[in-house]
Amino acid sequence: MKQGGKKKPIQTAEIEKNCDKSVSPDCRPCPKRSKISDSDEELQESVMSGNNKRWSAVETDVEPEILEDMGVGMLEDEGHGDGQKKQKRSLEQESELSSPLCEPVSEPNGNESRLQPSQQGRSLDYRKNDELGEDFFLYRRKQPMNLRGEDVFLKLSDEMVLMIFRWLPKNMLVRCSLVCKRWQRIAYDEVLWTRLDLGSRSLNPGNLGHVLIRGTIILRLAQAEVSDPVFFSNCSLLTRETPCKLQYLDLSMAVISVKGLADLLNVCKNLQKLSLEHCTLSDKACAAIGQNHNLDVLNLSACYGITQGCISNILTGCRKLSALNIAWTNLSLAALNTLCTELPRSLQRINISGCRKTLTDNHVRQLVTACPELVELDLSDCTSLTSETISIVTKLDKIEYLALSRCYSITPAAYLQLSSVSSLMYLDVFNLMSEQSLANLQDNLREVDVNKFLFSSVARPTVGIRRTSIWGLRVRD
Repeated sequence: MKQGGKKKPIQTAEIEKNCDKSVSPDCRPCPKRSKISDSDEELQESVMSGNNKRWSAVETDVEPEILEDMGVGMLEDEGHGDGQKKQKRSLEQESELSSPLCEPVSEPNGNESRLQPSQQGRSLDYRKNDELGEDFFLYRRKQPMNLRGEDVFLKLSDEMVLMIFRWLPKNMLVRCSLVCKRWQRIAYDEVLWTRLDLGSRSLNPGNLGHVLIRGTIILRLAQAEVSDPVFFSNCSLLTRETPCKLQYLDLSMAVISVKGLADLLNVCKNLQKLSLEHCTLSDKACAAIGQNHNLDVLNLSACYGITQGCISNILTGCRKLSALNIAWTNLSLAALNTLCTELPRSLQRINISGCRKTLTDNHVRQLVTACPELVELDLSDCTSLTSETISIVTKLDKIEYLALSRCYSITPAAYLQLSSVSSLMYLDVFNLMSEQSLANLQDNLREVDVNKFLFSSVARPTVGIRRTSIWGLRVRD
């Protein structure tokens, strides 16, 4: 050792003496700097390969004394662990800063040294990738929970709620009306009750009145059972406070009393199409029908109780009729005389079939004179008609459909006169001729389809398999 505190440098010969003699003679001693560099290269390779193996002086080939002489301190495991934690923490801060779901949180000393996810609607999940040896955090956004008792419909306007209610069935609308006054006002809006199908239903007393005050325009009550009373005494329809807007009514084969039917028709003053097939009428009910001056289509097929007074009351008020079905109503001779003479000139389609012994050729002549614009005429099952009826019908210039099925008094040769009617398109003469006679008739009437329709469709609300519409109008939303 020299003076001044400097240590004597260690010579290479001393290092060679300390080497193990069992080492191969080819092995040459390496300088201490080369050994350190080799360990550095190994450390760098381990870091680049992603290995988290800790480096310490024990794993190197250099003795601790030599490292102390070089000024290199020992790396403690704990110190290195603290450095690794600091590095991991810095990486976490960078990831949290780049995440939009994080919010700054200050530590107790007031320094905003780290970021944590917001506690409202977010959660933090710690994950570890064993393959890459990396740690990361996974943030999940939780769906905010609505407060209990909060009414989200208050944020919507009445128009938006009305659009939602349009997708609900009618029975659900009635339940919605019991929630609150606002929902009741919206659920009873006229837009939701314009069309209504109550076919084959049983209505309790007064229910029909509750339906009509909601502004129903199209109502189907076919095969329904309506209990008495139809309207309660305090119903606004009876007191004239609320006008009835009903325009299309189908009561075909409905079970309703004579008084109930009269009360129902008495409040309907804007009817355009009406079907009362297989119902029992009274003079009061027919007078109520006559109040509908805009009535266009009337179906009274197979109705009971039609008298001469009923025919007169109906035809006096309904002067805009275009289609009338009064078949199989067992009309008397006086009722037929009133019908054929007082029919409006605007009538285009009529069905008077089923008058077996009362309808004569003279009635047909009066009918053709009163209604020269007839397009469809059904006189089936009128056995008193003769061949003269064919000559009378040929005077109709616009006739397209003629039905004379089971009119046995008309000879088959008389139908050949219809060849002069250029507008005729369909002729029904069921159960009158043999197949050979029908073939000859078809050859003479080349432009006419013979026996194409088995049933008449005059003024009937439903034809064929269509049961969700009346007169071509939908009854279900």
